[in-house]
Amino acid sequence: MPEVITEYNEEGVDESVLGGTGSGGLLSDGYLREEPLGSYVGDDESVIFVRSNAKHGLTRSSPDGEERERLVPGDGYRAFAVATDTHVHCIIGDNETGTGPNRKISVHLADIEIVDGSDRLLVNEFVVLTRADVRWRFPSAEPVGELVAYLTEATDAWKQFVTRLESARKHLVEAEQRREAHEYDRALETVETASDETEAARDHERAFVSAGVPAMGERIERTEVRVTETRVRTLEGRATHALNRAEQLWRGDDFAGAYEQFRSAHEDYVTAIAVQDTDFEDSLGLRKKLARVERNLASLERAPIERGEQARERAYEADDLTERADALERALGRFRQALELDWGSDHKRFAVDRAVARERVDAVASELVETRRRLAATRVRDGDAHREAGRDARARECYREARTHLESTLETARELVPEETEPLESHLEAVEAKVQEATAGDVHGPVSGD
Repeated sequence: MPEVITEYNEEGVDESVLGGTGSGGLLSDGYLREEPLGSYVGDDESVIFVRSNAKHGLTRSSPDGEERERLVPGDGYRAFAVATDTHVHCIIGDNETGTGPNRKISVHLADIEIVDGSDRLLVNEFVVLTRADVRWRFPSAEPVGELVAYLTEATDAWKQFVTRLESARKHLVEAEQRREAHEYDRALETVETASDETEAARDHERAFVSAGVPAMGERIERTEVRVTETRVRTLEGRATHALNRAEQLWRGDDFAGAYEQFRSAHEDYVTAIAVQDTDFEDSLGLRKKLARVERNLASLERAPIERGEQARERAYEADDLTERADALERALGRFRQALELDWGSDHKRFAVDRAVARERVDAVASELVETRRRLAATRVRDGDAHREAGRDARARECYREARTHLESTLETARELVPEETEPLESHLEAVEAKVQEATAGDVHGPVSGD
């Protein structure tokens, strides 16, 4: 039997009314033909008021009062109006022909627009107008003033409750749209708004009945599940986006940028797992992705030095001096970057032994300067051979290439190998003189591009 709430009806509801069946006699009131009144009330509903009549039944009319249908009880039976925390149920015992069965009309409190009623000398009645523009009128042998007051309050509470939940659902739809458009931050903000609206609906439920209304609670729980699912999907989407971005930055040697993106992905996966609040099996997919991020972070911490060592090894393996110089340039840049990462920061993100990195910078810088100087010397010898053969234009090209090699390494020498600066400058002056001599000795004049 449903719980009987007495906050609005101190006298409660007579259990015999909820459980009785059968027709009445000359000196007794009837009930319903077959199932008792209580069987027409949902198990999760609480009965607040019951009103009845023996002859008038229930009338359906248009908003302006034009009668459309009248449902009256059979002989010896009654019509009942049951107000619960969720519906107004009208059950008509038997029917006019006396052949049964009982008939039931139910209107959800959220669908009621207007409640009216009056207590009169001969007959009392209450009227509800629904959102579908149907007017139901129920005369009552008992006073209806408290019933009307309750329905007025209850329908208002349900309307506010439904408004909040509808707002939450609309925001969830918007959040999904923003997630699909990769607007993850905006999507999460919208999810939070949906969560706030759901909590506001919960407040309306508690204000209506402090212990809660099962029908309201069920709707709230469904919406809360959607909020959680949408939040998890959005967090996972943002984490995946950050993970992809991190790997892209890593490939471009932007280790600091990659680290921040990996950390962002890590935080979102951790939050998503916590929000999901399910057992291990249900969150296994997210946990695997989180483990992948953690492995990448561990590898990234070692990457600056490792990538520098890889470039240096390629330089040693290269037989061509130009390839070796280019590889040494990359190695030097990576070792210098490793030194600069976490500089002055208390939070160490990368596993960099600064003494080792400093030693690598000095060693690679010296190797690079020497390699560029050898390249310059080789191109000068080639230029001299062309000049002796009378090919001044070809000679000039070789000398200019030699000059480029020396100029490109001069800044490195000044900063990292200062003892090599003066010899390089002298070498560069000599090469420049050869360029001028080759230009002056070209009897055919300047070639295209000179």
